[in-house]
Amino acid sequence: MKFEAYLEDSISQKRFVNLQYFTDIHEFMSISCIITGMINKESVTYLSTNTGEEVLLDKVIKIDEFYAPSYAHIDDFTCDC
Repeated sequence: MKFEAYLEDSISQKRFVNLQYFTDIHEFMSISCIITGMINKESVTYLSTNTGEEVLLDKVIKIDEFYAPSYAHIDDFTCDC
């Protein structure tokens, strides 16, 4: 399954997922949530979540084990903090 298909399936199934993304200030975030839908604002797509976040789709790194196409080259994106 590809990222796009998994995203659509997660929305339709209302599945809890682990969503990893960068904020506008390039801060790495990892949250567990239900992606409730996709919103278009001024020709930009956001993911809305049950936790209230609206995440810019272009800033999504991965959903569960599925990497977004722009981050597919990353084998492991973890924080050693």
